[in-house]
Amino acid sequence: MSKPDLLERALEEHGLPSISAAVFEGGEVTWAQAAGDARPDTQYAIGSITKTFVAAALLALRVDLDAPLRFGTPRQLLSHTSGLQRELPGEGWATLEFPGRDEVLARLDEAERVLPPGRFHYSNLGYVVLGEVVAEHAGEPLEEAIRALLLQPLGLRRTTWDAEEPYARGFFHERPERTLVKGGTSASGGIWSTAGDVARWGSHLLGLEELHRPYARAGWDEAFGLGVELVRVDERELWGHEGATVGYRAVLLYDRDAKAGAAVLTNATQPANLRGVAAALVPLVAQSHRREARVPSEVEGILGSWWSEGVEHRFRWTGRLESDDAVFAQVAPDRFRSARGREEGELLRVVRGEDGEPVELWWAGYPFRREPGYSY
Repeated sequence: MSKPDLLERALEEHGLPSISAAVFEGGEVTWAQAAGDARPDTQYAIGSITKTFVAAALLALRVDLDAPLRFGTPRQLLSHTSGLQRELPGEGWATLEFPGRDEVLARLDEAERVLPPGRFHYSNLGYVVLGEVVAEHAGEPLEEAIRALLLQPLGLRRTTWDAEEPYARGFFHERPERTLVKGGTSASGGIWSTAGDVARWGSHLLGLEELHRPYARAGWDEAFGLGVELVRVDERELWGHEGATVGYRAVLLYDRDAKAGAAVLTNATQPANLRGVAAALVPLVAQSHRREARVPSEVEGILGSWWSEGVEHRFRWTGRLESDDAVFAQVAPDRFRSARGREEGELLRVVRGEDGEPVELWWAGYPFRREPGYSY
């Protein structure tokens, strides 16, 4: 299905007033289009994609991510593993009017750590705390700091803290939504932007290596790094973030190996499978180039299916050794280490027979054999 058809289908299937999308490859926006009552430079509230800006600002300010804070460390707050409750104490999501900064700081005295540190629990409040860390280290309010550190240097002129015309009004189906006032909680989701600017931001964000290590699993197909999330869509591993707020939804997804991604924004509260739309827009070209890479002779015998504990594991070469759920880096002849995914950091050792062909793999202390269904 063509890119414009993907947008039109989402518009019709989910009753969206408008949808806007952009694709980027190699640091450049290569395609942008809107459907419905919008144009490519229309702004939308991007909700929690704002969190990626907060994370990048902490790196730019060289904040010690392991320094103890009142509610854990910056690393724990970034990865939603501090145990801090989800929202600011109060009834902001009923009134849709959150208090200013002074009252927000006062209400932190009522906040609870509802889980022990180390367990995943999504927390908007954690990013409000991190916003204060950014402000403290920058010596100016969060909004000004992010503008100076990120928005201006990257030329994101249509990315702002307040809506600027033209911007899309939020709806729930055919009903206009009330206006959300973020007040002193903007760090958790207060930015407005266009699909093109979010795509440009994604091309910068994917290069921030320190953010892209999974720290906490949020589900079987989702994990969180530092300010970014990792999702699996149709067997693809994509990073980015999603946003959902009153009257708006947004998704930024990218393939770090392909250095390509997509942003999709809409002005509707109802679910619209934007993750699926964005994933379908992320270019596959660079991946196909990797698949065409010549397989080294010493790796050929490793490829294909191996079994351990009764489970099949398929290995392939895409310019590097990969399995269905891990990426490996070679460290010595017949020695690989899991660099990402399953058993990260563990050694994969190749055992060869007298004829030089692989007869067994040992990965993270478990044997793998060619015998279908092999288990111990």
